[in-house]
Amino acid sequence: MHIINIGNELLFGKTINTNSAFIAEKMTEIGIEAEKLIVIADDPQSIFQTITDSFKETDWIITTGGLGPTKDDMTKNVIAQYFDVGFEIDQSTLETVLKMFSDRGLEAGEINRKQAEIPIGAIVLPNKNGTAPGLWMEKNGKTLIALQGVPFEMQAILQESVIPLLKQKYKGAHAVIHKNLLTAGIGESALAQKIENWESALPKNITLAYLPSPGQVLLRLTARTDNEELAKQAIEEQLPALINIIRPYLVSTENETLVEVVSKLLKKNKKKLAIAESCTGGYISHLITSLPGSSQFFEGSIVSYSNEIKRDILNVRETNLKKYGAVSEFVVNDMALNTMSLFEADYAIATSGIAGPSGGTEEKPIGLVWIAIATPTRVITQKFLFGKNGGREVIIKRAALSALNMLRIELLKDLIISANHDLE
Repeated sequence: MHIINIGNELLFGKTINTNSAFIAEKMTEIGIEAEKLIVIADDPQSIFQTITDSFKETDWIITTGGLGPTKDDMTKNVIAQYFDVGFEIDQSTLETVLKMFSDRGLEAGEINRKQAEIPIGAIVLPNKNGTAPGLWMEKNGKTLIALQGVPFEMQAILQESVIPLLKQKYKGAHAVIHKNLLTAGIGESALAQKIENWESALPKNITLAYLPSPGQVLLRLTARTDNEELAKQAIEEQLPALINIIRPYLVSTENETLVEVVSKLLKKNKKKLAIAESCTGGYISHLITSLPGSSQFFEGSIVSYSNEIKRDILNVRETNLKKYGAVSEFVVNDMALNTMSLFEADYAIATSGIAGPSGGTEEKPIGLVWIAIATPTRVITQKFLFGKNGGREVIIKRAALSALNMLRIELLKDLIISANHDLE
């Protein structure tokens, strides 16, 4: 399958192309894998040639963009040209367009009515969120599915019309099953070395992909078999040995993010969290509060960027600031303990570091970050050297995820301690 995203805005870099990733993921779930992702301009010749070239390599094409009512929306006309058909009015689409404008107290113009002009022979894919429907065209064993460029319109049509129709028409498609395992606290190369022997012994129908991002590595197991149950079984047979190897670094096997795992642990333990951020500038708090229901465990945070705020609000000892500097074990220790006390929380995170691009020294280079976790019984501090690669944004992300992973580990320890205590 080829995915062709059409739109000048994608090539100008002003619009992030999320459509290809969404389509590829949803298609893979039903056993149809993307072979190429192509981005082209709103140009009739380019669209026609790209469709022609793609059909030489694949039987499946999904396009996005160019179905709207304006002059730069050219995909529908090119599709009619490629399949050598004219247009006809689709009454259902026309009624949808007229009603949508009527509901807004407006009258549909001629340009809007043209949305109901459909290439002859096309299957109309209703668009409940807009005026332009999606299109499904078939000829000589080739299938072209044209969808909107607007993400929320495209996603709805793909899930509500395209996927059910694919399942109905092409029941023989093989099954592709993914299993994601999220790890943290170990780099990609080190992780690969640990599981090298296990990976080498994988059956031919199972592949492993490493998907690293700042602070974590996602392992994706993919099984390809004749049916879904066999694919699931093939994955399940390989999981125990892999989990046993990576257990110290394993965050989740349930398609959860690190912050979601931490959130669940805090809720399960019925504990409260507070945060003091310096170099991370509120990013950890942002990750926490992006989750629905975070108010159940998150008390609040202080972005203590200056030494004055560290001293006057968080009660960091002046002697520690002067002797060791803000980026030190002693300062983050004070920050974590005093933040926990200030918010009357059960756990606290504190960060202080040098995110760059300036401010580093030989003794304290850019990328140096100290992180502390305060718990009801202890304070754990750790020094990280994240380096300069990726710049300020990557350092902040690495620090935030490292802090969350440190908290996760301490929460798990306390959960085990609590369980053992209950058994006594």
